[in-house]
Amino acid sequence: MINKGFISSLTEDGTKAIVIPQEASQNVTFPLVIPYFLLECMEVNMPVVYATFPDQTGIILARMDGEWNHKIYRALTVEGTAHMTERLTADRGITATGGISAAGGGNVTVQGDISLTGSITATGDVKSGSVSLQNHVHGGVMKGNDDTDAPK
Repeated sequence: MINKGFISSLTEDGTKAIVIPQEASQNVTFPLVIPYFLLECMEVNMPVVYATFPDQTGIILARMDGEWNHKIYRALTVEGTAHMTERLTADRGITATGGISAAGGGNVTVQGDISLTGSITATGDVKSGSVSLQNHVHGGVMKGNDDTDAPK
């Protein structure tokens, strides 16, 4: 049965809620599951829509204000294309089994070390500090047809 009500209490781990039905003639619910996309955005007295079943299970379907905190608290798997209009932030890392691209002149910024298995290809210049890979010069070398030795 789908119904409306108000959260009476939340379990200590925040994964279930007891709801007071809007209809005063009904009893409070048994603990209802809070789905992953609503975790940590439920509060006591918050109006919700919920579903209950004859086997005494149930789930919170939505907040009545239509909001949620836009966080996902479990693993997220995207099959296909995901589009971000602002930014993607990860507290514990991002793993890509395909590729990651920043199209349209977007930038990728990394704070920390990068470990790479494979090669790096750049169509533009690569810089370390103020030293350009394409435009740096070596002092103390005589001009001529000979190449410098390999790096040591």
